[in-house]
Amino acid sequence: MSTEKDVEALASNFDTEEPPSYGTVDNKTDAGPPSYSSLYGEIKKASEESDGNVDFAKKASALIAGSVGCTIGIGFMLALPIAYIVIGAVYLHDCTIQRMIPIYLIVMGSFSAAKNIMSLGERFRNHRENETEKNAKPNPLDGLLGCFILAWFIAGNVWIYSVYTTVNMKDATDANYCQPTLYLFAFWATTVTYIFLGVMMCCCCCAAVVFGSAAARSEQS
Repeated sequence: MSTEKDVEALASNFDTEEPPSYGTVDNKTDAGPPSYSSLYGEIKKASEESDGNVDFAKKASALIAGSVGCTIGIGFMLALPIAYIVIGAVYLHDCTIQRMIPIYLIVMGSFSAAKNIMSLGERFRNHRENETEKNAKPNPLDGLLGCFILAWFIAGNVWIYSVYTTVNMKDATDANYCQPTLYLFAFWATTVTYIFLGVMMCCCCCAAVVFGSAAARSEQS
């Protein structure tokens, strides 16, 4: 019967056909996971390629500045300029001994916030375009803001520290009066800036010595 012949033909086909190969599905090859270099590895590599401690400090600073942690730090640093602006505006007319102190806070806070926002924008743009900190195009406006902030900071130092010994924070009718919250905030914000810079310089010097010694030992071995 034709039915029996069809069954026999179908069975013979199953016996002769080879099972499909699943070794290469969609012509894709196995690839290992991507490798990501850590910040420590990048700094160690920079120490090996640097000509000296000064060159290493420059490269290490660029790596740290381009890190995600630094970007988050800049984001948190936006809170300080806002505090500058708020305190300076609230006590704008409450410092007769040196009327420039609240104005200094408002201007410094405004320009610092603008610079931080520009820095964040540049980092997000570089990240989107897959550009490193080294290959990123410099922003001339960012440099101008930095120069102005430095000059304004020096002027603020003169206004704040010059009245330190004569300021009166108790009698509002005195000609040497300055509102306590305003003056103490301006004084300690400026002083903490110097402390922070000193700590950063010590950390950079220690890192330069440590990685420089490690690079020297690796070369000798």
